[in-house]
Amino acid sequence: MTFRQRIAEELSQQGMKFFRETVWSSSLQRVDLPRVRKLLATNGFEAVDVTLFSPMDDSAFRMRWATHYLADGQCVSAMVQVPILKNSNHLKLTFGYPDKDTRESSRPKMIVVANALRLVFGVPVARELIQITLFGENEEPTTQSDEGFASVFDTQEINLFNDPAIEDAALIHLPEEAAFLLDKAFGQAYPGERFILMWLAFETIINAVIANGRNGQKREAYFRGELGSDIANAEVHRLFKLRCDLFKEGRLINSNSIEDDCWALYAALQLAVMKESELRRAFLSGFELKAKEREAARIA
Repeated sequence: MTFRQRIAEELSQQGMKFFRETVWSSSLQRVDLPRVRKLLATNGFEAVDVTLFSPMDDSAFRMRWATHYLADGQCVSAMVQVPILKNSNHLKLTFGYPDKDTRESSRPKMIVVANALRLVFGVPVARELIQITLFGENEEPTTQSDEGFASVFDTQEINLFNDPAIEDAALIHLPEEAAFLLDKAFGQAYPGERFILMWLAFETIINAVIANGRNGQKREAYFRGELGSDIANAEVHRLFKLRCDLFKEGRLINSNSIEDDCWALYAALQLAVMKESELRRAFLSGFELKAKEREAARIA
């Protein structure tokens, strides 16, 4: 009996027919596995199998997305093989689900469990996600490693406007905290995580521009007050409500939709870092136009 057959047989007793197997680089030792299992059981994490995995030779590979640009500026994303080293140590967490739909909608459970373990046992218990394999009843196993892809920011055209000239942009002093958050955001594979990091950077910048008031008051003071735009203020408030759905309520949002919202937040960030100028006024006009188009599409 293979490992996956054993897992399927054990978890099927709990009504589970479909599975997500995740492999994480780890310094955990086999003797400590019972302690991990007890922690998960104590805290109500059900239908999760815990074991260790170590390649016996150099034949194992993971797949990673590599993004590069051609001479004409076209973005190309391709999968490349990266070896999983012989004798390297990994934690294998396998999650069971009653049906495919539940498996599809429950990806956050994987992140919740891994980070609960990190907070209790230390980050090296599940340091990096190496591989994900989906399998189940009458379903051939499919393995993916890196779930990243070219985002809207990877494929955007370079901003080289001439009327007014983009190089004449006068910028505020960009806070270091915001710069670090943006750096992490633009490297995220999942648009939901990218949006949250971008929003944190956005709030950091607004706090640097507007000194007094609560965060919502500062955003309104900037977009409705300084920029004089009710449309832009309403669009930023829409993005704020989305941030609450993602960050506070934990609601899942369609990935294509959140990519568009990342783009809208990027435009709001552009406005937030620019000082008053003809260029900022041109960017504001474009931001308002996109917001009105989005609202019209929503109503239709």
